[in-house]
Amino acid sequence: AKPGRVLAYRGSGQRDPSKLASSTTDGGDEDPFQIRFPHAILAGRWELQPQHPRLPSLDDAKERVSSSARRLPHYQLFPKPLPKALTVKVYQMDHGSSPTKICKSVVDEDIISNLPEALRDKILCCLPIKEAVGTCLLSRTWRYTWGSMTELMFRRADFASGNDSADDDRRFLKFTDMFLFLHNGPILKFCLNTVANEMVSTGGHLYRWMLMLSRNKIKEIQLQTSIRDSYKVPSSFFSCDELEYVYLRACVFTSLHLPPPSKGFKQLHTLRLEYVTVEGNSLGDLVASCPNLEKLNIRGLCSQSNINIRSTKFKVLKIEGWFTHLNLHAPYLTSVWIGLELNSDTVGASTTRCNFNLSPFIASLSDVETIRFHGHILECVEREFLILKQPKLFNRLTEISLEINLGDLKEANFALCLFQHAPNLRFFKLKLISRNSMVPRVHFWESIDRDVCLFQNVEVVGLFDFTGSFAELGFLKFLLEGAPVLRKLGIIDKGLDRNVLKNLLKLRRASKDAEILILEACFPH
Repeated sequence: AKPGRVLAYRGSGQRDPSKLASSTTDGGDEDPFQIRFPHAILAGRWELQPQHPRLPSLDDAKERVSSSARRLPHYQLFPKPLPKALTVKVYQMDHGSSPTKICKSVVDEDIISNLPEALRDKILCCLPIKEAVGTCLLSRTWRYTWGSMTELMFRRADFASGNDSADDDRRFLKFTDMFLFLHNGPILKFCLNTVANEMVSTGGHLYRWMLMLSRNKIKEIQLQTSIRDSYKVPSSFFSCDELEYVYLRACVFTSLHLPPPSKGFKQLHTLRLEYVTVEGNSLGDLVASCPNLEKLNIRGLCSQSNINIRSTKFKVLKIEGWFTHLNLHAPYLTSVWIGLELNSDTVGASTTRCNFNLSPFIASLSDVETIRFHGHILECVEREFLILKQPKLFNRLTEISLEINLGDLKEANFALCLFQHAPNLRFFKLKLISRNSMVPRVHFWESIDRDVCLFQNVEVVGLFDFTGSFAELGFLKFLLEGAPVLRKLGIIDKGLDRNVLKNLLKLRRASKDAEILILEACFPH
């Protein structure tokens, strides 16, 4: 529609001024209209106009506007632009005036562009990084908006073409390099998800990126790299002194570049590491440089060194992997998860070489609510468990999960000690194993005084990989006779005989509401 021209009138034939209205069939002197296009809506309001012989019909006006819209630059450059509302007003003129003096105003009302800057940044951060950069084609307002995004997520999968994987890696690395080089403003969150570890580390990309991040007040770093190739943590990482959350995968920590405790990560509250190799006591030194660290989650730890971790701020601790020496002191933990795995070079060998101060560590806890010990960690238990000598109760302990051999006197004694010192225990799960088939038959659980009610508040119990051994049956009887409020007992068996299963259901129970569920081991746990 050209400026200075009334766009349309409603009806055909005699051009009666009373019929000059909108595209809607009902309405008053000012009726709204909408013209819909594939990716946009033209909306506005028609006003009554005096009769004029040059007024086109409404259908003609729609066709003209539609043709003009298809020729707009943004329509051609960006196939799916942001929704726009175009308000068209045709103002009434004095009777007899020239049609060239008729006024028309077109207002481009971009709702999203008028949002607060923080909200626009949040919208861009929710988009894939390539689409966020693509918004530069929308308008001048959006040309450089992507350059000030505060949260960045680079995913190698977004650059997959299905042809040459190496070429995809190069395009991904080049895009990330250029994005960070052109970025202007603080970066609060940086996430990298890639399998191109070798190209990232050997090409120096990661070191350049980390150096840029250390100068941008970074708060959160997540490097989700492939576990096939490990890389050394860049020294510039330890200059990001405003970090609050860190997640690193497939990396190597050395004490070479660690900062002193006085210049560490004073704001870091969560540290998550996966498939990490530790040299020396770098892990303990790293924790010491984080005075406010509350959550430490390590999966796939590999260390032959002496790891000494001490903290009075820890609330949640999870360590799984292979290590030879671990010394822990974190008295205010609420959740503990420790799992010791066997290294592939030591399978079948004794695990006594793993030194872990399990007894004094357990005895030092005061606020613990959840305890999980998996793998071979109970083989580190001393014959005389230290907690027996201390009149201490874990009043907040409500959940226990153990991987245990109930036929081993040392491990059975450890479990008994925990049950005795957890009066408010409500849930526990045991993954039953038999590491030594030559263990003699023992009457450990039968010898315990039945008048001592260890499971007074236990409600739910899970026994996994139940084989029906003498020790396991003895513990099961001891449990059912000493749990007055037990509601559910789930048993995942490993192909038990039907007669054994029937005998299990006939065992005497202290709780009249106790329900025994026997399931086959057909799913992982």
